[in-house]
Amino acid sequence: MKEVKIATWSEVADRTPVGAQVSNVDLVIVRFDDNHSVLYGRCLHRGALMADGSVSGDNLICGLHGWDYLFQTGVSSYNNAEQLAKFSSWLEGDDLCVDQDEIEIWEQSHPQPYDRAAYQGGFQDPMVTRPNRTSA
Repeated sequence: MKEVKIATWSEVADRTPVGAQVSNVDLVIVRFDDNHSVLYGRCLHRGALMADGSVSGDNLICGLHGWDYLFQTGVSSYNNAEQLAKFSSWLEGDDLCVDQDEIEIWEQSHPQPYDRAAYQGGFQDPMVTRPNRTSA
């Protein structure tokens, strides 16, 4: 296990999504009272950052198209077959931590399509197929 800090607990607002990144995987943190969830941070619909969304009731809502996921479990309220991965997380004093090894193992079977160094980097739409372009 490789423990890595992803946030300072005292700075995480209640029911306000917060983004983090471990390796090449985007995460979203949702604090609810004295509890928290750390989920895969991309909407399964079009890859929008869930940290750019909002919380309504028990749902984490994607800010782009309104897809919703229960923030405690990651299961979609709209389609229960859809689920954001939930990662182990814990508090060490005021540090919110995750296991980098767990996330990297998940990433091996879920390679991330984002070339963060390219134009639009992490904001590329992974669902759009770009036509082949040839230069003249």
